[in-house]
Amino acid sequence: MSYQMVILLVFLFLAVSTVFSMMGQGGGAFYVPMLLAVSVPFYVAASTSQILIVVVSLSSLLIFARHGMLDWKLVLLIEPPTNLGSFLGGYLSVYIPPEVARLCFAGVLLIGAYFMYRPIGEHAPPKPDGHWWNWNRTDVAEPYAINMLALVPVMILGGFVAGMLGVGGGLVKVPAMVLLGGVPMAIAVGSSSLMVGATALTGFAGHLLQGHIDLKLAIPLAAGVLVGSQIGPRFSVKTDRSRLKKYFAFLMLAIAVWMVYGVVR
Repeated sequence: MSYQMVILLVFLFLAVSTVFSMMGQGGGAFYVPMLLAVSVPFYVAASTSQILIVVVSLSSLLIFARHGMLDWKLVLLIEPPTNLGSFLGGYLSVYIPPEVARLCFAGVLLIGAYFMYRPIGEHAPPKPDGHWWNWNRTDVAEPYAINMLALVPVMILGGFVAGMLGVGGGLVKVPAMVLLGGVPMAIAVGSSSLMVGATALTGFAGHLLQGHIDLKLAIPLAAGVLVGSQIGPRFSVKTDRSRLKKYFAFLMLAIAVWMVYGVVR
């Protein structure tokens, strides 16, 4: 790849990381198709994408945490099973046709986009119900209750798809937390900013064992996304939550269309 193309990608990824980090995302759903468009091998593109997601995650979560949008206990409980799925997805990626994986992921995004865009009423602060699978989070700015039996299996599956495709999984995690867990949108976005990085890191480990790595490409792109991930979260903390849900739905729809186009073209 020419130096001119790398420089162009740096500025393009800077802009993309600004938009995605605003919504607690790593940007992998965009990085991978763009790298494929310039003839980077699929699984090298996936591993490069996951390095970039880790950079975006570490950079943006500092801003979200400062504004009370990060639930550390939620992350520590649901991220380990997600990481397991991500590692398996990265390691087993060579056995799954990329086209099949993209179409499945696009389908998940379309379903999530519909439910994120559809208005969802605000819930009253939760009351403990005694069931072990319902975790009541009352020591956060916006109390909520989360059904672990419904959420954890979805997170494992989301991690597997994320590791396989080279994305952070935030496009699945955020709607899962909001729709299945009743997590407030602001906290879901902030917590996702940490989780996508952890998931991407374990997915990258699976790819690394398979030799899918190109540091000469990843390092300059990482510099670009580092700048963008400092800009996006500063817009997010000032955005109304209902509007943020709609922005997220449009983002999911656009990525789904992009993924399908990449398969059928």
